[in-house]
Amino acid sequence: MNRNTFRNAPPRSLTVMMFVLLFAASPVCAAQDEEKEELLRIEADRSKGFHFPCFLLLPESIAGRDPIHLLVVPNNTGSPSDELARHEESARRLAEGSGCGLARSLKVPLLVPVFPRPRTDWRIYVHALDRDTLLVKSGPTLRVDLQLLAMVDRARAILSERGIATEEKIFMAGFSASGNFANRFALLHPGRVRAVATGGVNGMPILPLREKDGQRLRYHVGAADLKELTGKDLDLDAYKKVSQFIYMGALDENDTLPFGDAYDPEDAALTRAVLGESMAERWESSRKIYADLGIPAQFVTYNGTGHTIRPEMVADVVRFLDANRGEEIVRIEPHQYPAETKGTKEE
Repeated sequence: MNRNTFRNAPPRSLTVMMFVLLFAASPVCAAQDEEKEELLRIEADRSKGFHFPCFLLLPESIAGRDPIHLLVVPNNTGSPSDELARHEESARRLAEGSGCGLARSLKVPLLVPVFPRPRTDWRIYVHALDRDTLLVKSGPTLRVDLQLLAMVDRARAILSERGIATEEKIFMAGFSASGNFANRFALLHPGRVRAVATGGVNGMPILPLREKDGQRLRYHVGAADLKELTGKDLDLDAYKKVSQFIYMGALDENDTLPFGDAYDPEDAALTRAVLGESMAERWESSRKIYADLGIPAQFVTYNGTGHTIRPEMVADVVRFLDANRGEEIVRIEPHQYPAETKGTKEE
């Protein structure tokens, strides 16, 4: 793989114990036809709005596809660390491995940011784009969502210089913490996201509601205080135009609600009150809320599956994103597992 550099261009949640790589089902991309892939390291550039580097992968297969969507897969190291080098190495492995597999299958370029997840300020769960992350008032982790948009703009400029035209709206994919990041980012910036596939999000994607049952739903449970946190209110009309594939395993027990880095006690109590105690209850409540609001998100439960990703699930993600290149919101028929796993259920 050709690697170039563009310059100027202690408490823990259960998620920590799970995945370091996003799509463990397809980690072999870098080992296949390495000379056909090009991985660019884009240096952090404060003048352009981002304080951290990122990786831009160009599969050989993107040639001739014009214009195309840039695929963004947020990084998820799996545990906190104050060493940025550790997060960068994890992001590189993601870009070279499973992220590359997705990009190659979709025939699109891939962007992976190198965001930190600090140990010192362990409540700031940057990789999940949680409430504490948006509450950062200064320093390099200020508004990482806007930094990601700046990275996207820089990547699109680099691609344009190479004769590759890209759509303004992006594809996103993520699982576990990075699934939360992608899911929450789409609500913050629906005008910049064409389609997003997110899995393992604790049975509860963010709710595009300000209140429910008389309870004010602040970010990241809901959207009550978006204007206070970001200067922009919820754009529900734009959010309804984002194609969403939200999935989880029926046996997923990776409940992050009890952990302080993932949820403040106030938000954990609020979640239980409005959505339910168990992940299964929250999943069904969330699905119903989305449906009642007319949000065309496709909820899929993979029975016989825990907090993990099977190859068929990756294939479903690819098919969903591929089917949603245009403006129309398209649903797919998800993979059905053998009878002994009780099949896959679309909600």
